[in-house]
Amino acid sequence: MNQDVMPYQTAIINAEERFRKVSQQLSYDKESIFAMQQLTKNDYAMSVANKNPKSVILALHNLASTGLTLNPANGYAYLVPRDGSIVLDISYKGLIKIATDTGSVTWARADLVYDSDTFDYFGPAAPPSHKANPFAKDRGNIIGAYCIAKTNQGDILTEVMDWAEIEKIRGKSTAFTKSKSGPWVEWLNQMAKKAIIKRASKTWPYTEHRDRIEQAIAIANESEGGYDLGDSEEEKTYKRQQTHDAALGRWHKTVEFIKQELEKESPDFYTVSEAWNEVPQDDQMALWLAPSRGGCFSTHERETIRKEVAAIGMQQAEGDQNG
Repeated sequence: MNQDVMPYQTAIINAEERFRKVSQQLSYDKESIFAMQQLTKNDYAMSVANKNPKSVILALHNLASTGLTLNPANGYAYLVPRDGSIVLDISYKGLIKIATDTGSVTWARADLVYDSDTFDYFGPAAPPSHKANPFAKDRGNIIGAYCIAKTNQGDILTEVMDWAEIEKIRGKSTAFTKSKSGPWVEWLNQMAKKAIIKRASKTWPYTEHRDRIEQAIAIANESEGGYDLGDSEEEKTYKRQQTHDAALGRWHKTVEFIKQELEKESPDFYTVSEAWNEVPQDDQMALWLAPSRGGCFSTHERETIRKEVAAIGMQQAEGDQNG
């Protein structure tokens, strides 16, 4: 080997074969140049890359799997030194890019809300109102974050997260809890936006390429220092509510139709059954949250749906057998 070739450079070369196999949309030639530029920006990054060249190879393979470019002009992803390794750091812009590329949403944006801002939330299926003075020297402390996305069907999906929730997520970062270091210290605003996008992505429509964004989130979680994802009972309850709200965001028109039909003096239970059966089983289970826990259907509506939809299902099954 040429003595002038450093270990990190050899690692980039060794990553080429698998990189080209994994990624059809990225140019290895271009990305290798971006990688070298990022690793040579400071002596520390280059030192880590030379001491742990295998991490450089893994980071480039992760890059290929996400389909994101290292082009700094886009700001989607970066190679950064962390805990003795070079890792792929995916920005909140990168997560949005994957979501739009895979067709989950047509666009999405995340923003932070500060003390001096005026923020009005109108539910998960409507855009909020956010008024702020972008030229103010001090808008106060961050009090929350939100993400708005538009689906291919034209629906708006909104996810919100208050500061207490952001702190909970930060508190699960092992890098933050162990040493009070890492991205949650260095890039708090960007991490808060990334946290709300990670959550919001769970409410976005599923596509056949859904695994790309899930994999990107897994890579991001690992590169951020790892997270202790063990949930308390309170957190499990909260997640159950979030799952319900996500399903409601996807099927709010259907839920509204069913509720309006059930309010009639003589409801058409066949149309109720047809509308309910349009909802995938996983989302039906998510929507089947007790009203005492924040579910969208009242106790009477739940009982009526359960009884009448089951009865119609049995009638249809008997008709199929007799036919």
